[in-house]
Amino acid sequence: MKPYEQGGLDGLCAIYSIVNAVRIVSSISDAEAKALFRHILEHLEQTRDLSRVLSEGIGLVTIGGIFGKVVGDLIPYRTMPYKNKPGTPLDEFWSEMTRFLETDTHRAILIGLGGPAWDHWSIIHEITARQVRFFDSHKLRHLNRNRCTTTRSTSRRPHVLCPTHTYFLSLRPQ
Repeated sequence: MKPYEQGGLDGLCAIYSIVNAVRIVSSISDAEAKALFRHILEHLEQTRDLSRVLSEGIGLVTIGGIFGKVVGDLIPYRTMPYKNKPGTPLDEFWSEMTRFLETDTHRAILIGLGGPAWDHWSIIHEITARQVRFFDSHKLRHLNRNRCTTTRSTSRRPHVLCPTHTYFLSLRPQ
């Protein structure tokens, strides 16, 4: 038997991802990041979602509420270009993420990851032709493209990047 690690029982990865995205996009200080974390928890307490989020994690509707009610102008431009495109091929999705991140340093992508190893929200801050690189609360550093898919995980491609669960975040319009 091994002890649970922080994050092993809680569903706070989305909250950490939102705070980390604001740090990248709006360059907030550590004190501002801690205050934002607290404001998100207060919002979840007011909406009576806190205990559910702590034990089960966060879905898209709750993330949208946090962006709208708490984050606000800290990340003024939030788009979900693949929200209604569940069959998006990896090549198309990868190219669009690359294009988005290359145009400005104050941009980030909040993404849902799935597959046998992941049920997780994270932040993509850099992407190359071969790897996606994360700014992650669970110490996820990178995933190799040849091990990723946007549809169904397989033994060769176990990591699912979920286009429908992806926010493109920036200070300025695309």
